[in-house]
Amino acid sequence: MGFFGTLKEVITNKPSTLREPTFFKEFNENNDQFKVLEEFLKVAPEEKHKQIEQDIKLLSCGMAGEKNVAFELKNSHMPILILHDLYLKYNDLTAQIDFVVINPRFLLVVECKNMVGDIQITSTGEFRRYFKGPKGKTYKPEGMYSPIVQNERYVELIKDILKAEEDFGEHRCSLIKQLVVIANPKTIINSRSAKKEIKEHIIKHDQLINKMKELAYANKDGYWFTEEKMYSIANTLLKHNSTYTFDYNKKYGNLFDNDEKFQLSNKDITYEEPMEKTPLYKELRKYRLDKSREENVKPYFLYSNLQLEALVKAKPRNVEELRKVNGFGNVKCERYGKDIVEIVNKNC
Repeated sequence: MGFFGTLKEVITNKPSTLREPTFFKEFNENNDQFKVLEEFLKVAPEEKHKQIEQDIKLLSCGMAGEKNVAFELKNSHMPILILHDLYLKYNDLTAQIDFVVINPRFLLVVECKNMVGDIQITSTGEFRRYFKGPKGKTYKPEGMYSPIVQNERYVELIKDILKAEEDFGEHRCSLIKQLVVIANPKTIINSRSAKKEIKEHIIKHDQLINKMKELAYANKDGYWFTEEKMYSIANTLLKHNSTYTFDYNKKYGNLFDNDEKFQLSNKDITYEEPMEKTPLYKELRKYRLDKSREENVKPYFLYSNLQLEALVKAKPRNVEELRKVNGFGNVKCERYGKDIVEIVNKNC
């Protein structure tokens, strides 16, 4: 970006309120799929138990891996917006994404893998997984689909969305990066033979913070996102977030014929219409609008709709309780905490 272009953004950008990690779409480890699979296990014939138990184990491992990555992001002390568990649908294409991280200097698409076994990446980019027995003996390797190739498809879909709706040119698209994060601390990655462009796209989860700092520093003199643009990007992606349904009932042989409560979804639990009609919801929304006008910022700079719903659900009675609500760190609590708590106590 030229000098005058940079100067223009600096002058027109509002004072930053985003100074720490903020979950714009929250991480939720209470996955309802566990409950559904447990119901299947209760009624399934014995020959199906092993298969269902394996699915529960895989789901548990995947959630544990995502929890490790969420912990690193939350403790990065970087000004980032985090969206967890997106299922994007756009132009008949779909992408199931673990994390999208938006920083002023980059947008990072993170694919989380919590795999058992060690990984070897060949010079041709092939991924192989090795398993070891109790005595350390290595079993015959098995091939696996490249998670980097998988993540590249997700990046291209995000680019298509942002080009169409956020006026992204190639200079902005260059800020979109992708990373495969191995979340199992016991997994060993053997990438000695891999090409450089492969190596730089796969790391262990304890390297994630340093990698994000590297990305930010590498682009310190390049294009960047204003805070308003960061929130706009996050809202655009959420607009295309949909429901992913996996039909375990069909997989296990129609144990519950046409029973909708056993159709699984990875989308956040949504609240019914009455929440929006409650006095607490209405007053918190009005406060957000009035305060945003007073500070001349967008309403979602204070808190997003998802964070508004979280406030109504949590009903924090003091600032310490407010700090436990995702998205309300020290800065927001100091600036808006007293008012929010007063509104909650008045309406509860």
